[in-house]
Amino acid sequence: MSTEVGPWRGAKEKREDHLTLTAEENRVVTARWEAAKAARGRLDGLLGEVGERTAAHGGRLEGLEYSLKGLDSFRRKAAGAVDRGDDVEDVVADVDDLNRYTLTFEPDGYVEGTRQAYGELRARGFEPISEQNTWEDPVYKGVNTAWQHPETKEKFELQFHTPDSFKAKTDNHELYELTRSGQFAEHVEKLDDLTPQQKAAMTKQYVQAADLLQNERYENVRIPPGVDELGNRKIRAKLNPDVNPEIVAEVRRMESDLRETHAAAATAASAGPQQQTNRLSTGLDETLQTEGPRLRNNLATKRQPERRAEQRQNAVAPAVEVLPTQSQGRGPSLK
Repeated sequence: MSTEVGPWRGAKEKREDHLTLTAEENRVVTARWEAAKAARGRLDGLLGEVGERTAAHGGRLEGLEYSLKGLDSFRRKAAGAVDRGDDVEDVVADVDDLNRYTLTFEPDGYVEGTRQAYGELRARGFEPISEQNTWEDPVYKGVNTAWQHPETKEKFELQFHTPDSFKAKTDNHELYELTRSGQFAEHVEKLDDLTPQQKAAMTKQYVQAADLLQNERYENVRIPPGVDELGNRKIRAKLNPDVNPEIVAEVRRMESDLRETHAAAATAASAGPQQQTNRLSTGLDETLQTEGPRLRNNLATKRQPERRAEQRQNAVAPAVEVLPTQSQGRGPSLK
């Protein structure tokens, strides 16, 4: 992940090279991300304490290794907003999920656990600046909140899930990314035999197909009792069961391709250090095989003058009489 602040373009292998930032836009985005990175350690500790204090209700802090949004992920999000006409300064000021956390509770302890977490955060000076209860939504189920400290201005996102809703959300990540990044519009734009109106209608169907597929993973997720008492209830999406089945199949294929790309990238990242070690080892073996004889000859050539000098020194050195073993270092031998 590069922190360079020149112009930025999304990765071609992820079909995101249509997303771009100018050098100045990238500088603004990167500076905001660096500030979130600096706050990460303290916020990780804070949310860890909240997780421990809510453990009586089954509270569990999930995915702490992902508590800082990746820089390129933030760049993609900002580039998409800028492409839609938003000012990059406004995007950076409004973002609240660079530091992001998830607490899970079993359904029966979900409401009380969430309420206690609210109390713990308020006791530490934080206040909610955004609350959305989307348990009635067909595409994403949970309570999403954003918190800010009025003095430090630190912000973070905190999602409340059950273990099952968290798994469904995680499994839907590629579909969410396809929808958010504008890849459906880019995919449809390559179809030359459609009018702009037809392309817009087809892009909408791709989004609706992704909604249907995301909804499938929530079919067996249990709704926590009393959850309608939490936050601002919101339904984000409305399912369209009449989406063209061919488009649904195409979106499923795009999801699978993107998941494979993510898996390959993760494997390459984890294998990087070992591959570097292997390359160094291989290079050393090749050097010894090709350069070994020459190095040995050079060493032998350098040793010959040293041996001749040693022989001359031995030839002129006076003989030294060695004392009897019994009296070495102790004066004359006494009999």
